[in-house]
Amino acid sequence: MKEHAGVKERIMETASRLFYQQGYQATGINQIIEEAQIAKASLYQHFASKESLLNEYLETRTRSWMEGLTKFTANYAEGIDKLLGFFDYRMHLLTTNEFKGCAFLRVVYEQPNLNESSTNIIQKHKLVIKKFISDQLLAIKPLSKEKLDETVNLIFNLAEGGLLQATLFKNTESLADGRKVLAGLLKDI
Repeated sequence: MKEHAGVKERIMETASRLFYQQGYQATGINQIIEEAQIAKASLYQHFASKESLLNEYLETRTRSWMEGLTKFTANYAEGIDKLLGFFDYRMHLLTTNEFKGCAFLRVVYEQPNLNESSTNIIQKHKLVIKKFISDQLLAIKPLSKEKLDETVNLIFNLAEGGLLQATLFKNTESLADGRKVLAGLLKDI
């Protein structure tokens, strides 16, 4: 049993690294098998297909992303500071990952006809981010549902657009600008 857990862990570590570094499409099953140093049968014992491996990658990435955000913003006060910390976290991730961008959006861009299960996982990830934003806005003050939804979408779109620009231009300037816009917006809430 312990051996199986070790094999699955090696598969996931290898696939995660390769999917992020070189892309899902460019990563073949044989490369994963070779670099994880496992037998083909071992891979298929844990994952029925490359698609199921992708889904596990996305689920794992969602958990680690949110754990990272929670840890990164642990010393930020609830509300305004945590929302600004969310932008700080995104800048931190970009510089740490050499401006490779959002793992989730990379999968979407790479596969225009992404399967429904992977699409659902990515959408769920983005909704978790929106929930974080919503919780922080409500920590500042109560807002009507309409105002809350509008503000959440504004902040989310500011962050996503900034992330795309930062990835494209290989600097955090757009996210830093977005953070400044957010600080101004939050003064009016």
